[in-house]
Amino acid sequence: MNEAVAVAAPQKRQVGFILGLGILFFPLLFGWMLLRKGHSTLARIVGFVWMALCLFSLIGMGSISKTSYDTYKERAAQSSTQGSAPKQPAQAEPLKAYTSAKVSQDYEDNTVAADMQYKGKRVKVTGRITDINTDFLGKPYLVLAGTNPYLGPQFKFEKSDMASLASLKKGTQISVVCTGNGDVAKVPMFEDCEVSK
Repeated sequence: MNEAVAVAAPQKRQVGFILGLGILFFPLLFGWMLLRKGHSTLARIVGFVWMALCLFSLIGMGSISKTSYDTYKERAAQSSTQGSAPKQPAQAEPLKAYTSAKVSQDYEDNTVAADMQYKGKRVKVTGRITDINTDFLGKPYLVLAGTNPYLGPQFKFEKSDMASLASLKKGTQISVVCTGNGDVAKVPMFEDCEVSK
């Protein structure tokens, strides 16, 4: 009896779609899967050449960014040495003085115009204290009388000013020097305040 014994040839593996995408986008991780039994020599060569190109480009990008960073540091050092020349102090503008009622009325009449007049500018405001309180962060603020008893301008201070504000009483006339900070729902807001002497 002549029995034919069939010897199974090793099955050729195809590079599937998902493996191909993995090799394309993550060659250092997926390229090694081409070493499994059954992948053609051509698939292995293409995969490993692509992996080597990606590896060399990563190394090249690292050295380029190191060079760029060194150049950036040199330029920054040069500009800091050039920019350290003594500057003439700018002439300080005289503080403009307003009443709290005027500030309040300006914000009621036209918020945009009031922001142009007060926001980001250092001003002196005088008025009668209607409230002394702290915000949710524990920073103290004063409310001075405005045209509307519920929308008086607020003047925020630092926590270090608590002791000086603790001695104030409602109804006292006071002058503060602050930076305008716009408004919240028509309430004029000021920050970085100091009690004017």
